[in-house]
Amino acid sequence: MTNYTFADLLHIFYRFHQDPEQRKTQEDLAHEVGVALRTINNWFAGEYVPRSRALADRLVQSLGLTTFQADLMLYSINPKWVRYGTPPEVLESAEVVRYREEDIPYAIADLQPAPSIAQIESEWRVVFHDTFEHNYRRWGLGTTNDGTGEIERRMEDGRYVLTLRSFFHGNVFMGGDSHCFAPDMYYLSVYATMIQRGTEEDGYALIFEEVSDGCHAVFRIREAQLQASVVQTFNGGDRFNVYLRRASATALRPGVANKIAILAIHHDHWFYINNQLIGQCTMPRLVSSRLDVGIIAAGEQAAICHFRNFQVFVPQATRMYPRLEQLIGMPLE
Repeated sequence: MTNYTFADLLHIFYRFHQDPEQRKTQEDLAHEVGVALRTINNWFAGEYVPRSRALADRLVQSLGLTTFQADLMLYSINPKWVRYGTPPEVLESAEVVRYREEDIPYAIADLQPAPSIAQIESEWRVVFHDTFEHNYRRWGLGTTNDGTGEIERRMEDGRYVLTLRSFFHGNVFMGGDSHCFAPDMYYLSVYATMIQRGTEEDGYALIFEEVSDGCHAVFRIREAQLQASVVQTFNGGDRFNVYLRRASATALRPGVANKIAILAIHHDHWFYINNQLIGQCTMPRLVSSRLDVGIIAAGEQAAICHFRNFQVFVPQATRMYPRLEQLIGMPLE
């Protein structure tokens, strides 16, 4: 038995394989498969599954599935219908949802005491500061659609505004696409305000150790639930390492600006909300990565978040990128 029902996979692949320029309706899908719209509705609702291999094959073709995805869907209907030879043990353990935080074990390390926030903000130097009055720092702007969701990025009145519309049945997460690189030691803070949410899972985040959409770490805030998590992935989300799981964050103030911050001293990290320590851990660092902001929307809903006063501090006497300088063989400061 797979981790997903046929209805789960139908919802997932229907969203994943949509053409952003010409979205396919369930009525279109019914026409292509050769069944009534009511039949398709019942499939999505989980009340029935395709009654024949031919119907299932036409559904696979209409959704444009890969061979692995096809076998996963066919196996969920009838294990005997697998077409491309994917082993049952692979299909039964497969994960296709991009974010399954609850399923990954984690541990929090014992770290040495960190400098106080007041000391950092008074003694460390600011190396990146954006008030979002204009876009000279070249943040991402405009609208992007990746098939699971659509994000609109804009700047207005000293705020960086992210609006995310989810097309997916689960969580959708997207970032601001910054050009701020992470120093070896840094303190990052920003003020975030949740303007609109569809569910209590919606929220915002600081993104760090970011190389691409498939390689990043996230300090995720579930504002309505007064919870925070820290997760990291290197391969696009098939596996998330969870370092802080839904930790209590009573310092959050729903509906108003909250200061969220990360302190990184080499591999050791501390996470703060409104200057209150939420959690700490040791986690791997990349030679070069970005710092960013992000937004999360769940369950085919829309969420809006405002960000203000994005700042990165480093200790006065340290070089910002010693590991990267060693790699490329030249100074960067």
